[in-house]
Amino acid sequence: MINITICDDDKHFLKLLKQKITSYLANNNQLSYTIKCFNSIETLLEYNISKVNILFLDVRFKAMSGIDAAKILRELSSYFILIFVSSYIEYAPAGYSVNAFRYILKEQIDIFLDEALNNALFQLGYKREKITFKFIGHEFNSLVYTDTILYLESQLHEVHFHFIDGHDTYLYDTLNNIQSKLPSNEFIRIHQSYLVNLKYFLDAKNYQAQLYNNQKLPISQKLFSKVKKQLYLYKGKL
Repeated sequence: MINITICDDDKHFLKLLKQKITSYLANNNQLSYTIKCFNSIETLLEYNISKVNILFLDVRFKAMSGIDAAKILRELSSYFILIFVSSYIEYAPAGYSVNAFRYILKEQIDIFLDEALNNALFQLGYKREKITFKFIGHEFNSLVYTDTILYLESQLHEVHFHFIDGHDTYLYDTLNNIQSKLPSNEFIRIHQSYLVNLKYFLDAKNYQAQLYNNQKLPISQKLFSKVKKQLYLYKGKL
């Protein structure tokens, strides 16, 4: 059971956000969930936060800021995933100081809500993307969990899969075609020959992608700015 809580003193937006979350979860009908809504920060603070898996929280309230409320809640529980939803971008740095998972502007909720929920559910262990591939030398199709892929590399007419456990395998295909089959919110094209899992992409510097295992891959000059921006958005730095 996934317990989601929303707190916003704008009753119209509170209702709208609940509808959007419900719509998203309806497409994942294997998940059971509850959504509880509060329109004041005081009632949220009286609630048992230990029951909450994901908290959507506004930043500005009359009684106190959402940032200050989050500090109080974090003292009670470090378990819940915190997603700020606000009209004010200037509070984003303070939001991440209380270990926010995402900071979404209300005007961009349709753009970033699904991505935030995808990754929140993934972090909670409720969701793993899986795809079937037919690798060379394998008699049968192989079921691959996308979170086990470190990066993919194109070599002539082959696409090599490099996995986080250190092994690799390949198939005959194009990187463009494989990319179209993978979740776009999890993988990023950094070069004509490389597609990297954002989960294991630590930083982009000097036209190189630094991965979690200290491996470095080239980033094309043409894509560098776009790659760095997308990486920082994923990591919650923008």
